[in-house]
Amino acid sequence: MEATGTWALLLALALLLLLTLALSGTRARGQLPPGPTPLPLLGNLLQLRPGALYSGLMRLSKKYGPVFTIYLGPWRPVVVLVGQEAVREALGGQAEEFSGRGTIAMLERTFDGHGVFFSNGERWRQLRKFTMLALRDLGMGKREGEELIQAEARCLVEAFQGTEGRPFDPSLLLAQATSNVVCSLLFGLRFSYEDKEFQAMVRAAGGTLLGVSSRGGQTYEMCSWFLWPLPGPHKQLLHHISTLAAFTVRQVQQHQGNLDASGPARDLVDAFLLKMAQEEQNPDTEFTNKNMLMTIIYLLFAGTMTVSATVGYTLLLLMKYPHVQKRVREELTREMGSGQAPSLGDRTRLPYTDAVLHEAQRLLALVPMGIPRTLMRTTRFRGYTLPQCPSLESSSDAEPKGGDVSPETPAV
Repeated sequence: MEATGTWALLLALALLLLLTLALSGTRARGQLPPGPTPLPLLGNLLQLRPGALYSGLMRLSKKYGPVFTIYLGPWRPVVVLVGQEAVREALGGQAEEFSGRGTIAMLERTFDGHGVFFSNGERWRQLRKFTMLALRDLGMGKREGEELIQAEARCLVEAFQGTEGRPFDPSLLLAQATSNVVCSLLFGLRFSYEDKEFQAMVRAAGGTLLGVSSRGGQTYEMCSWFLWPLPGPHKQLLHHISTLAAFTVRQVQQHQGNLDASGPARDLVDAFLLKMAQEEQNPDTEFTNKNMLMTIIYLLFAGTMTVSATVGYTLLLLMKYPHVQKRVREELTREMGSGQAPSLGDRTRLPYTDAVLHEAQRLLALVPMGIPRTLMRTTRFRGYTLPQCPSLESSSDAEPKGGDVSPETPAV
């Protein structure tokens, strides 16, 4: 019995020693910026309290400066950039080096480097170019897309009027209206606000975004290697993503059944299916079912929740500051008249409303820590050497991801 306990203790000590050496080796790979010393197994979990990750990073920046290193878990170094100057220098002055997409632990196993948002290298270039061109052809950024938004806004106003002055939570309706604009581009369809399947999909999109940013999501981000097999919020998030995936697959199957191979694409799914048919004989094609599904799922949940959250927050601000609400109403009434929907061409006539919308976006800070980036090659930045990721050093297109770089901008 004593011998067993002794061997267990020696095994634990050996494991800790190996982890410590692994951490030392990681730091030695490059001249990383300073930061708090990571602990074996935990990384910097003790310095970064889940649920207060943003404030924890801001606190560390006061000690280590605008560029510092933290460890999310024992093997994941993240270089954090704080402030406008550091972020602009990286994403503006060295945009190519910092252009890669980093990983989000709660979504990594689902997307697995596929789709337009979570891919890198040649896959990302092909998917991004194709997706942007296809969406523009479908009206995004053009008059057709504007008319789509105006029509959905009228439906949303009618739904609000249907409450007949009773108190109600507009969150679901706002998300459904936003999602309908996205669905029109992706699937060529808009759904009734009463559609139960549509409501479930929209709630799943909201649950996905909240799951990633929640206390549990931040804990998982730091300890995913340990928490993955255990029950927790990441399992609920998988349920949300499966709801989004099932909704997307049903729409794709309907498109496959009535696809007109000779006609123009009606929506993004059509465009993907037509492109997949063109490249069917190309063994190296990036236009596959998985890349299509991962691209559509991401656009569905991200496009739905980011805009609806911004609109909801703006409405809350207008309620809190009724004098601002009054001036916006007066300007819209004076310049647009009754019942006329504003367009982008009216921005110069609506300077106060335009300023209010920009101020609301500034105050919201919807993604205060930015989107995680990854380095495309070993990079010198402010006197430090930020190394490329060893797992990608031998990739076929020499497109290294590197360690994650989180552009952290302080809330104003």
